[in-house]
Amino acid sequence: MSLIAQALAGLTLGLAGGLVHFLSLAWNLKLFLAGRPWQAFGVQCLRLAPTVALLAGLAQWGAVAVLAGLAGLLVARHVTLRGPRVTTP
Repeated sequence: MSLIAQALAGLTLGLAGGLVHFLSLAWNLKLFLAGRPWQAFGVQCLRLAPTVALLAGLAQWGAVAVLAGLAGLLVARHVTLRGPRVTTP
């Protein structure tokens, strides 16, 4: 796979994975605020496992794919965290 293809694939997959990861952060926060820490811990594990798997999969393609995937995660973080805030009831 060429370096450009690795970078595009890494950026696309990192962006998609990052959106899922950071959008589920609100769900996790609501569980913590509701006083359900064990459920929140389970959701946290469900959030982190696919992100780790994504980065491990990108590592099989090379450093360029991993760096582009991390860039995609950072873009997704910026986009997601600038959105509406979760407020406490």
